[in-house]
Amino acid sequence: MLKYTEQRLLSTDAALNPPAYPVRTKPGGSWLTEGADDWTAGFYAAALWRTYERTHDPAWRQRAETWQAGLARQTKQDTTDLGFKIFDTYGVGYQLTGDESYKRVVLQAADTVARRYNPNVGMFRVWDKADDKTQYRVNIDALMNLELMFWAGQNGGNPQHADIAKRHALRALQDLVRPDGGTWMVAHYDQKTGALLSHSTKQGYATESTWSRGQAWAVHGFTTAYRYTKDPRFLDAARRTADYFVRRLPPDRVPYWDFDVPNKATAPRDTSAAAVVASALVELSGYEADPAAKQHDTDTARDILTSLSSPAYAPRQPKFAAMLQHGTQHFPSGWADTGIMFGDYYYVEAIGRYEKAGNSTAAFMSD
Repeated sequence: MLKYTEQRLLSTDAALNPPAYPVRTKPGGSWLTEGADDWTAGFYAAALWRTYERTHDPAWRQRAETWQAGLARQTKQDTTDLGFKIFDTYGVGYQLTGDESYKRVVLQAADTVARRYNPNVGMFRVWDKADDKTQYRVNIDALMNLELMFWAGQNGGNPQHADIAKRHALRALQDLVRPDGGTWMVAHYDQKTGALLSHSTKQGYATESTWSRGQAWAVHGFTTAYRYTKDPRFLDAARRTADYFVRRLPPDRVPYWDFDVPNKATAPRDTSAAAVVASALVELSGYEADPAAKQHDTDTARDILTSLSSPAYAPRQPKFAAMLQHGTQHFPSGWADTGIMFGDYYYVEAIGRYEKAGNSTAAFMSD
């Protein structure tokens, strides 16, 4: 399967050139692309970096550098999603190469995101402009952008960046995680008082349902927050949100796009949500002191990756550009049952983490 992932990445490199960044597949199987301002623009370069991390082949580094180059100009873009776009490319690239110019890009992006933080709310706002006075929205997805802030605050940037990232994660735990471990997608706040006003959804089935990728973001985000802070509240949050996700999986271990959607017989799946959680579970297993809990996390990640690697989800069709099919980026917008570049990225990340943890990937390699 590692050969399979590399082949898909190479095919994309041959078919596209930056700044045409792959987002999701079109009906014929080729990539739909967006420019560098799209929140998904970094995931292809990020997958190239993860492949370089595993292979140490300088050709993968060169490809990653080529594809990320156009993203450096985005460091002042007024969006919380710079974490996705800049840390998973330049941040990981710096960790793998020590290139100081990459670090400067990361720190610039962190400074931009910091301006989206409101101390009254204790969170980074999403979607709206930093100075918007009409509303203050925060989604569960924003947890995934906190690594940019944690890392910058602990590696030469403003130390307050890490502090406010922790405050955001704690309030997300308070306001976006339900008592049963499920999650709301969006919280609305009074930006003057910081009061929680209401919840809503944009991509889930209903406000009180649990959108599966939002749940996946929570598992991955809280696991990452624990890595940087060692705060046991985040470890507990990662465990609870992971348990909710795993308990509600169908037999093949790939969730429907929303856990509460009716008519599951015809509902699309979301392979990207499965890949995100598989990656998080591998990391989470490394924080478990209890051998049984550690093994459970590892076994569950293995089962999810085995299913994702099967022909049912990883089609061996040369004309299909993505590694994984049956992903749902945004069901209400009609973006369902496609390949998704960020699904592919987290699949590559998960396999790399699983292998790095000393586990055999033989079950994923039966091409």
